[in-house]
Amino acid sequence: MTSLMVLAHIEKFDTSLQEYIAHRRAESSGVDSLFHSMNYSLFNGGKRFRPLLCYAVGEALGVGPDVMTPYAMAVECIHTYSLIHDDLPCMDNDDVRRGQPTNHKRFSEDIALLAGDALLTEAPLILARAYGERSGALIESLCHAAGASGMIRGQVLDLGHGDSVDSLESLINLHEQKTGQLIAACFVGPALILQKPHKELAELGFLLGLAFQVKDDVLDAHEEDNLSFVAFLGIEGAKNYLQSLTEKIQRAVTEANINTPFLRELIEYNLNRKL
Repeated sequence: MTSLMVLAHIEKFDTSLQEYIAHRRAESSGVDSLFHSMNYSLFNGGKRFRPLLCYAVGEALGVGPDVMTPYAMAVECIHTYSLIHDDLPCMDNDDVRRGQPTNHKRFSEDIALLAGDALLTEAPLILARAYGERSGALIESLCHAAGASGMIRGQVLDLGHGDSVDSLESLINLHEQKTGQLIAACFVGPALILQKPHKELAELGFLLGLAFQVKDDVLDAHEEDNLSFVAFLGIEGAKNYLQSLTEKIQRAVTEANINTPFLRELIEYNLNRKL
């Protein structure tokens, strides 16, 4: 993603997030190690796909970037917390993320755990401070997406502690929760800010979340993973499924009257992205 429009949105987002974290650090003196750990994972080279989606859907619905930024920050805080925790020894036990040592390798397991906890709990605080009377609906929706019936549910299934994932249908269900819920939240948030219906947008977000996970599995096809779309469909089958999902998403954004160049760029980016 290199268009000037995308780069401008990333710059705005990163500047706003840096300013917010610096402000929170000033409010919480004496725990610099915590904020170093939070910043390490917040600014370690992520593509900002979810914040960009928030901006793109917001633009399509008529919500400007200044209004959209706090919500985008809340989504990214939750996403980043989930990555920190996923990498911990008790989860995926990963040593490297985006070419850098994972958070618990760079700092320590206890600080990494607490940095994730802090980022998770910052999300509703950001929303409460930014959106006034609209914050209740935003907090409820985002916490539902991230919680026990959303992203966390998908992670439990992925770890093998829930119902068996033994069919394509159950695999889709897993990833609609683990990956799709937070991407769907990027579509729902702008509508909630405007107090508009959002069911159709949520369904579109789940489709894009599923396509995002299929693309991840195709890119990681060299790794052994029994709960990947490549394991269920084969590499060519997964690629065909990704193409089919992308075409369905492109039709859906047209039907929803949000087929903007910005949103199309993000959909195409997912289809064509590389490691």
